[in-house]
Amino acid sequence: QVFMNVIINAADAMKGKGRLTLETGNSEEDGFIAISISDTGAGIAPENINRIFDPFFTTKGVGHGTGLGLSVSYGIIQRHNGDINVASSPGRGATFTITLPKTSVSEP
Repeated sequence: QVFMNVIINAADAMKGKGRLTLETGNSEEDGFIAISISDTGAGIAPENINRIFDPFFTTKGVGHGTGLGLSVSYGIIQRHNGDINVASSPGRGATFTITLPKTSVSEP
């Protein structure tokens, strides 16, 4: 759900053209993995960057979003002891980085 929400927002921001990049990383030191999703869309305006994870906040027009996607995603990530951060430059796109703790799976 989290990845779909971020990817759909990225696709919307690129309006049918641009580049979507997914990257993964593994940190042995702190026990976390990182997933970055970047787009070459419109970016996020500085006045909106601190509000994008707020429930019902949207910059999309009426009928094109509820403003719940990133809020729900934030909650899911927090419940998994992770974090989500965004870096953006208007006109140059945005990068969402999700960090999640690694877990070990024991053989039965």
